[in-house]
Amino acid sequence: MMQVMDEQKRLRILAAATELFAAQPFHKVLLSEVAEAAGVGKGTLYVYFKNKDDLYLSVLSSGFMRLMEQLRHRMSEGTQGPVENLETVVREIVQFAYQNPHLFELMRTNTRRETRHRSQWVKKSMELRSIIESVILQGVRTGEFRDAHPKLTARFIPGLVRSVMIEAAPIADRATLTNHILWFVKAALTSKQKGENPALKQQVGP
Repeated sequence: MMQVMDEQKRLRILAAATELFAAQPFHKVLLSEVAEAAGVGKGTLYVYFKNKDDLYLSVLSSGFMRLMEQLRHRMSEGTQGPVENLETVVREIVQFAYQNPHLFELMRTNTRRETRHRSQWVKKSMELRSIIESVILQGVRTGEFRDAHPKLTARFIPGLVRSVMIEAAPIADRATLTNHILWFVKAALTSKQKGENPALKQQVGP
């Protein structure tokens, strides 16, 4: 007999998995530990998730959705200027990356196979780029930023955070990394250099 899906049970499993994945490396987390922490049988996990990778990617998707909701809420308040909004976006992205230390490794090895998760990540990534682009455009309108291609820059910033987390995280603490990323991005957007990059002949797509 097929077990009936229970949304509250699924959320309980996700909450338990989130705590365990945050506390120890991915390879050390056992599904039996997740089941015990969630108060369900190990077999029940497979009713909701195909395997440990699927469970972890679901945890990440859930966390990324919360990140987006928080950013949208902060942006909708309209109480901050473009520089402050940019700082908020960068700090929240870095915090999310630190809370999910195995994110980039697992996404690189699994999202090409996990079609369901890949489509979710593509959609949310586009949302994130849209938020960043709106912040940059806000700064361009107020004269605080100079950017001939905000859509392209909105792709650069998450990529910069990803590269820094992979390459520099072992040699600097979170505060140093965050502040340096902010310095780098703000320096680029407030540069006095004018005009468009002549190498950019075509309009950047979505």
